[in-house]
Amino acid sequence: MRIFIVGAGEVGFHIATSLAREGHDLVVIEADAAQAQKVQAELDVMAIHGDGCQPSLLKEHGIEQADLFFSVSDSDAVNLLAALTARGLGAKQCVARLGNPQYGENPLLLADENIIPLHPERLVAEEILGLTRIPGVSKAHFFADGKLLLLRARPSRDADIYGRPLRDLRGADGWVLVGVERGGRLTIPHGDTELKPGRRIYAVGRTETATEFLKAIGVEAPPVRKVVIAGAGHVGSWLAKKLVEDDVQVTVIQRQAQKALALATEVPQALVLHGDATDTALLKEAGAPEADYFVAATQDDESNVISSYLAHEAGARIVVSLYQRPEFLNVLRAARVDIGLSPRLIMTGTILRMVHRREILSLDFVASGDAEVVEFQIPEGARVLKAPLRKLKLPKDSIIGAVIRGEERYVPDGDFTFQVGDRALVFSLTEALPALEKLFRAR
Repeated sequence: MRIFIVGAGEVGFHIATSLAREGHDLVVIEADAAQAQKVQAELDVMAIHGDGCQPSLLKEHGIEQADLFFSVSDSDAVNLLAALTARGLGAKQCVARLGNPQYGENPLLLADENIIPLHPERLVAEEILGLTRIPGVSKAHFFADGKLLLLRARPSRDADIYGRPLRDLRGADGWVLVGVERGGRLTIPHGDTELKPGRRIYAVGRTETATEFLKAIGVEAPPVRKVVIAGAGHVGSWLAKKLVEDDVQVTVIQRQAQKALALATEVPQALVLHGDATDTALLKEAGAPEADYFVAATQDDESNVISSYLAHEAGARIVVSLYQRPEFLNVLRAARVDIGLSPRLIMTGTILRMVHRREILSLDFVASGDAEVVEFQIPEGARVLKAPLRKLKLPKDSIIGAVIRGEERYVPDGDFTFQVGDRALVFSLTEALPALEKLFRAR
């Protein structure tokens, strides 16, 4: 597949890295000469120093042959113009990263269904919103139209799940343990795996029985009633709107007076304070000590780390922080932040789903990109239709968590046989995905 990427910053470089491993024909265009040189040196792709909005440059490198065109620079205006230009020159499908939702209302964009706006801040806010709706977890991602849930949680040390192989454990109906974090790495569990206290687990199951599953592993948390948000940018604003719709008490701290006033006008149900979230007195005034969640959602990694640490020290029950630069994840852990979220990883999962074949309905990165949870729809001719599950030779670093067939949901055993139209939720280490795709692909 021939793919163009405009913008090789943190997002573009990560996308290019993932796609290069899959062997796609990539053209990366970057306005900064040093960054373009870095891409050329580190990845086996064509890296060009230039303007991705320039028609002559796009034509020179065969834009009319492009299957996909991603404009993911830090400038909304550049991304929109580049996508419109590429589409006009013959690119089959274009995706524009847009921070400001108003850019997504451009009539030229709305008139062409093959130009797709992508709002990473909204994707991040939706991820945080999912956490507040399933208290006690550090990740919550919904699949199969909300019927299935992938969650990450740390079982209680008192839970009756240790010292026995998984095959001997009985928990909530319809739930499957699909991943275990060990020493910073993710492993796929098997029947003889024994859980150890302190390790986080990933599980897939029925959304409506999530509370029952969490109780089985000793995780019980009260409903979320109060959230304090640092930052009234696109993430903080959208999150505040959705939380008040859930009848959650919301306080937002915003450094810039104009943004604070705008949010207070737009979301009158929220309390908006003008000030700096790294001010301990202001955090106390905002109610951080009583908050179920504190969310550091500014664009500044340093401010997010400091405010998160102070909120944790003040007594906030769960602290969530955004981070832009990968190296800040370790800093957040050192600051005892409960959940670090990377807009880069969240957006990459969305973009890579567009690259993969139509059998993939949704895709999400977990464990800092080491693993993926993929929702496949089984087409005519797929190899998985040929034999029961035990004979399919799935990659060892993958596990099928659940299958949706019509209104029925299954936890498949070795005798399970797929049917055309089934939707399978598969948890896999990243390197095993290509082999999985071959099994689920139409032939």
